[in-house]
Amino acid sequence: MAMIGRKQSVATTDNTRMGRLRGTIQDIMAELRKVTWPTREETRKLTIVVIGISVALGAFLGGLDMILSYLYRLINP
Repeated sequence: MAMIGRKQSVATTDNTRMGRLRGTIQDIMAELRKVTWPTREETRKLTIVVIGISVALGAFLGGLDMILSYLYRLINP
């Protein structure tokens, strides 16, 4: 069954194990060429955002843990 609108990959013409592997690798490389990679500046900004959110969430969960531990010690001495 042929795919309409898609280029037929090498994997469909060579049915040996190495042929299928080669076709798969070529398909992966073709897809990676289509990717729009972020710029260095975008990567830096997003990394800072991830670190900031991680620190804030860690501080929040640490504070919540301290409060709940304190309440537990009050209830169960």
